[in-house]
Amino acid sequence: MVDSEGTGHIRILRRINLKTLMEIFKDLYLELKNESEKKPHMIIYVSPSIYNEMSDNMKHFHDFAVSCMDGTFELIVIS
Repeated sequence: MVDSEGTGHIRILRRINLKTLMEIFKDLYLELKNESEKKPHMIIYVSPSIYNEMSDNMKHFHDFAVSCMDGTFELIVIS
């Protein structure tokens, strides 16, 4: 989902594999990059249980996005 300010939001409520997460992320990233002159800003929301199950993959993916891609990326564990 893209909000009125141009920020992309991904909410993960159930377990998904890393490939699916990357596809969703890529599609949203490209949409944000093409529609705005601003750098993409994305927020990924994850439940605590999913974060615990996927913690290594999520952390590494977030670190990759922050270090290699143009934009701002946040990973938020929701309660």
